[in-house]
Amino acid sequence: MSTQTITSPPTQGTKVRRRGLPAWFGAWEISLLVLVVVVTVMASISTPYFATGPNFAITAGGVIGLALMVIPMTLLMIAGEIDLSVASVFGLTGVVFGLCIEGGIPLPVSVVIGLALGAVAGFINGWLTVAYGLPSLVVTVGTLGLYRGIAYILLESRSISALPVEFTTFSQANIYGTYIPYTFVLFVLMAVFAAVVLHRGAFGRKTFAVGSSAVVSRFSGIPVRRIKITLFCLSGTVAALAGMLYAGYVSSARANNGTGLELSVIAIVLIGGVSMFGGKGSFAGVMLSLVLVTVLTSWMNLGFLPTNVQNTVIGVLMIAAVVVPVVAKKISDSRPLRT
Repeated sequence: MSTQTITSPPTQGTKVRRRGLPAWFGAWEISLLVLVVVVTVMASISTPYFATGPNFAITAGGVIGLALMVIPMTLLMIAGEIDLSVASVFGLTGVVFGLCIEGGIPLPVSVVIGLALGAVAGFINGWLTVAYGLPSLVVTVGTLGLYRGIAYILLESRSISALPVEFTTFSQANIYGTYIPYTFVLFVLMAVFAAVVLHRGAFGRKTFAVGSSAVVSRFSGIPVRRIKITLFCLSGTVAALAGMLYAGYVSSARANNGTGLELSVIAIVLIGGVSMFGGKGSFAGVMLSLVLVTVLTSWMNLGFLPTNVQNTVIGVLMIAAVVVPVVAKKISDSRPLRT
């Protein structure tokens, strides 16, 4: 008597692997890749300065603060949480860093203080979320105002421009003989490490599990609270790093640095295919989304398009990122099964 092995179909959110492609590179990522290529070609043809080394250096250097914050936000949203306070931590840390330098504290110590401040800010977000069962959306909306308010209390309307030359040089300069900013190399290294952790490491698997179902994960022995607090701390720490680098890039620590960046960070993660409910997403999709938004923004800036038009374009992309997968799934579910 022969036996048959019954294989269950992929569960919701599971990607069917395509021949020659990694399991985490699906239809959405392919669509983003095609869109990136099309937009890049169009921008290069219509705007000759776009496809030049100097423009790459300016664009890459200017977007690093945003790009860095996208990395931990991806992991956090896959875990089913969100951090709207990242831009406020970004600004607050730049202020504290500037005040430390102004007060004569050595550069390495000032950087450590800034990173520690970001970690504490992230810990507060995570602790309030997991200890009291509060929605992270509500918690971080509150701390968004709190952290930004503290920045204004500390510095008011003035700015600190007397930052160490070695720090501003690192934040602004390119690798000798190239148009590649030093900060871009730092971002690439951090992004590669995060991608490996998310898609190849045990912590990444646990992050997906927590985002899919925190209750099931808890019963499976996964330390849900510890993972979420760790991700919030990571979000705060990276936002702090981004805030200090941005202060060095513009040679000015101000309380309003990074205002509104949290929406751009979240938009990029959503356009990259990360589910706003957690448990689904890929780092490749988010990186392609980051490239797409950066290319579009650079193209529109070179075309002198108003900020309102740029925000409209990004808003349309974000709505499409949320709506298209839902519509596609409904169409797929409505098709009769083949017998």
